[in-house]
Amino acid sequence: MLIRRLLLPLLLIALLPARLYAPLVWRPGEGWTDESTGAGLSASSSRDQLALGKKFLDAKDYDNAMRAFMVLVRRWPYSFFAPEAQFRIAECLEKRGDFLKANKAYDKMIQKYPASSFFEQALERKLAIGNLYLAGEPQRVMGVPFGPSMKIAVDIFESIIRAAPYGRLAPIAEFQLGLARTKEKKYSEAIAAYSRILDKYPNSELADDAQYQLGYTWYLSALATAYDQSAGEKAVEAFEDYIIRYPLGDKVAAAREHLELLKKRSTLGSFSIASFYEKTRNYKAAFIYYSDVIRQNPQSEQGKIAEQKVKQLRPMVENPDISPIAGIAEGKKPAKGHRKGRLSLV
Repeated sequence: MLIRRLLLPLLLIALLPARLYAPLVWRPGEGWTDESTGAGLSASSSRDQLALGKKFLDAKDYDNAMRAFMVLVRRWPYSFFAPEAQFRIAECLEKRGDFLKANKAYDKMIQKYPASSFFEQALERKLAIGNLYLAGEPQRVMGVPFGPSMKIAVDIFESIIRAAPYGRLAPIAEFQLGLARTKEKKYSEAIAAYSRILDKYPNSELADDAQYQLGYTWYLSALATAYDQSAGEKAVEAFEDYIIRYPLGDKVAAAREHLELLKKRSTLGSFSIASFYEKTRNYKAAFIYYSDVIRQNPQSEQGKIAEQKVKQLRPMVENPDISPIAGIAEGKKPAKGHRKGRLSLV
């Protein structure tokens, strides 16, 4: 009875088609063995070693695949197959979800084998990992997430640019770097990234988007405080450049909307500054800012008020010796209660 029980499984295995046999076999004390070559994790040549690692990789046994590829890189670091082995090590780490380690392994491949055909592929995988962190992939310690990190994305994008500053992926990495810096609210660094695209890669497919993002980032910078007049002006300039240079761009409508908002904010800002100077009796400065309001938006409510203010202040600006009261239009007498040399125009 016992012999029958032992023979039956053997008979069933013998009847299976040959293609169902797994070439990788585990033996206690020996580990995995590649039955097709008789080799274990260490093959007799770099070619066979790479083939062995790929078999583990195809079987999704990423741990043993990495071990096999590492053997190749250690034993045959200058062989034709070493660059691919290093690339596959990084690929295994990425498949396991160890994105930071994978990024470092891709870096190692790029640094050791810059002339390899896998150089560009390694940059592409690094870009994909950087995009994961840009999208919110958290940092992990012992597999436990503890919050997103834009710094990781920034470091990855910057490393791609350093590795191939004029390569196909450089403008893409610069653009993603700008987005990451914007998420960090480091607007000056984001502006620098978009500006580099326009300066270094003017013919890139991303040039139009970079021009728009330049305006949008200046816009965010202007609104980061109450309102930064200088940043607002740069945003206006960048949006206007976008509309002129890319009149058929898909963001023209958005650029026009932001321009309208910026002009309103700029008008309000100039009007507030003019009012402040008028209250502090700096009539020349008030005259300049009220004139600026008229220039910016003459049809606005502030523009119409500014017109009247400019008329009242002009005599005092043109002839500083005239007292503020004398500047009231058409020689009207000052209202009762006004003292000489004192005037409120607000």
